[in-house]
Amino acid sequence: MSLVVFQNHKNYSNACLILNITTANGLWKAENPQIESIYLLLAQLAFVIFLTRLLYFILRPLHQPRIVTDILGGLLLGPSFFGKRKSISHLFPLKSVTTLETIAYMALDFYVFLLGLEMDVSSIQHASKIEFHIAVAGALVPMGVGSGLYFLSQSLLHLPPEPSGCLFWGLTLTVTGFPEVARILEELRLRHSEGGRMALSTAMISDICSWILIAIVLPTRLSPQNGAFAVTTTIAFILICVYVVRPFLVWIIRRTSKSNEDNNVYSDYYLCFVLIGAMLCSFVTEVSGTYSIIGAFVFGIIMPDRELGAALIERFEDFVSGIMLPLFFAICGIRINLHSVDDWFLGGTIVFLASLPKILSTLLVSLFYHMPFQDSFALGILLNTKGILALVILNFGWDKKILQDPEYAVIAVTMVVMTAVVSVIIKIIYYSSACSNEYEGRDIQHTKQGAELRILACLHSVENAPSIINLLSFSNATKQSPIFVYALHLVELTGCASAMLIVHNTSKNGGTVQSRIENTLSDQIIGAFEKFENQNTAVSVRPLTSVSPRLTMHEDVCFLAEDKRIAFMILPFHALHCNPNSNCSLCEINLNILANAPCSVGILMDKGLREPAMLDRTGLMHVVILFIGGPDDREALAFARRMLGHPLVQLTVLRLLPGRKESNRGPCFYVNQRQNQLDAEYVNEFRLKTAGENVTYTEKMSNNGEETIEVLKEMEDEKVDLYIVGKDVTASPVTAGLLEWCDCPEIGAMGDLLVFSDFVRGSVLIVEQYVGAEGDAGALSSTAWNGELD
Repeated sequence: MSLVVFQNHKNYSNACLILNITTANGLWKAENPQIESIYLLLAQLAFVIFLTRLLYFILRPLHQPRIVTDILGGLLLGPSFFGKRKSISHLFPLKSVTTLETIAYMALDFYVFLLGLEMDVSSIQHASKIEFHIAVAGALVPMGVGSGLYFLSQSLLHLPPEPSGCLFWGLTLTVTGFPEVARILEELRLRHSEGGRMALSTAMISDICSWILIAIVLPTRLSPQNGAFAVTTTIAFILICVYVVRPFLVWIIRRTSKSNEDNNVYSDYYLCFVLIGAMLCSFVTEVSGTYSIIGAFVFGIIMPDRELGAALIERFEDFVSGIMLPLFFAICGIRINLHSVDDWFLGGTIVFLASLPKILSTLLVSLFYHMPFQDSFALGILLNTKGILALVILNFGWDKKILQDPEYAVIAVTMVVMTAVVSVIIKIIYYSSACSNEYEGRDIQHTKQGAELRILACLHSVENAPSIINLLSFSNATKQSPIFVYALHLVELTGCASAMLIVHNTSKNGGTVQSRIENTLSDQIIGAFEKFENQNTAVSVRPLTSVSPRLTMHEDVCFLAEDKRIAFMILPFHALHCNPNSNCSLCEINLNILANAPCSVGILMDKGLREPAMLDRTGLMHVVILFIGGPDDREALAFARRMLGHPLVQLTVLRLLPGRKESNRGPCFYVNQRQNQLDAEYVNEFRLKTAGENVTYTEKMSNNGEETIEVLKEMEDEKVDLYIVGKDVTASPVTAGLLEWCDCPEIGAMGDLLVFSDFVRGSVLIVEQYVGAEGDAGALSSTAWNGELD
């Protein structure tokens, strides 16, 4: 081993450096491979990743976020547990700390940059007043209480107080980890509930406020003589990024991007230059006197091309957060020395008290706005979730030698406990009340007469709005039987990793939408439904925009339907996407929704459905309900019954019966007989209650699918505007042979026949009844927060 001695001529101090510390001589040439940094780094990295992944696998049934298991892994490696063993101490010698910290903080910068890419700060403008107030209270109250608890802990633990220490405790209790809140809600299937949406929005506001506090408060407090310079240069850096760097990036991407031609595959040069930009921004903010993570986060926030951001996240997220970042958590865990706290009874008391400020502040504000206590408490628990930013604040205090071992251990344990109990408490609160919150009215047939009908209208584009609005216009909304419509614009997620649900506000007296520039698809859809709401006093509309990945879009729709207690969901059907040579993504979404929907579903194929204002004074809209039999046909007849109350609707019920009796008495015979009995009872009840109204009841015989087609051809001579048919029908000769020609399973055999037949010129509504609508004992339960918790 070769050494070099450097001598300082002024004070004659010596320093020795090992020249071959990074030379990989291998097992056979090196005297001791553990003295080589490469060997140590690879072994440490492999061991840390294995340990943290093992803990994550063990604690996964408890829905624990990765940050908890990663910190616990570092804690096991520290002096509190296995760090005193020779094998672990040899694997993590003191001389390797510099290398570990350097790589860990570099991984932290890249992770924060990816975090900035995930966040869509523009969604904050849609936040409500209560969300802003909760975020502000959740910042001020924990900051003050945390500062007081710091001095209390110093007194109880018999430690000399450091004035700046209270700042780190206060900021740690103030922080809410937005990514961790989003992932917990995703794990518990609560993201699109009303409380989940509020928690996400409030957590994002709180997270942004925490970044501002770190950029302004910490530099001015820790270095008063240079604080003003650091804050000024940081603000100038942010303004330059927003008003100079971002427009420059937009110009560069517009002139050089070929993503559309290459199927959204960006060149490696793009990814390389973006990473260089993140490193340069980190360097600038570090030099300016704040912290490198500020520059990386700001550069991620201002990235203009969300598709490029998605490509960066997809390419680097697993490497950064899954491989490199665990080293940062390992360092944090190794610094936690539980044995440094002499009295853990007092320490536990401090941990308990430190967990209360965020919960209490959220409770007070929420109850002031008349939120239910259960939801307010759950929201406070969720906002108590801590993320990586809280760890960064603690490590700043450690590096500045402001926080000592006992203080660091107590507040770090507080942070882990706060985050670890969130999923468990939320699951206990809402799963325990799931069975008692089961609601009725998941379909139209069993909705109580005079009750409000809740409809979820899903739209992929502006072209879907007119047909759905026209269908709703003929649904006969009255003061005795009003309709509440949730108009959901489905947008495929292209940039941020955390999906969003944006709630828009409308007003019957004005138009909040008219006051905005309608330059987006969502604004145009909102404007159309707002006009529909203003024209119908018995209709209430709540526009929403859901931004989520295509593969999980059906989950968002179904969760929202269950949360809002929807009875009937309307989906658009696009025949173009059923071509085998074209994109079938929308068909896949519809199929997934049908398989998981918590309510009845209608798929609308528009062929020019007219609105009431376009009908002549003497003209009527001719609606034909094809009734063969089964739950879906009964649900279709229930929807047609509601339309019959509209003065401009002329309804024809065409019941197709088999021409000869079935001789098959196999396994399906009893089911068919039961369905036939239910069909007969419901049709007789329908005819009795609609006697004297504008409805025609007709029965025709059919022995097979060919004869059914002939019957439909005769019906089309009467100029039908809308056909309503059930998706699945009971086994009957009426549909014999039609299933073989069905290309789209989402609309069934009869729906496929009506949609793709040249002789059918009217629009088609295919209805599927909710599977639990028959009153089965195993019907799914629902609550405002509870999803599929198990």
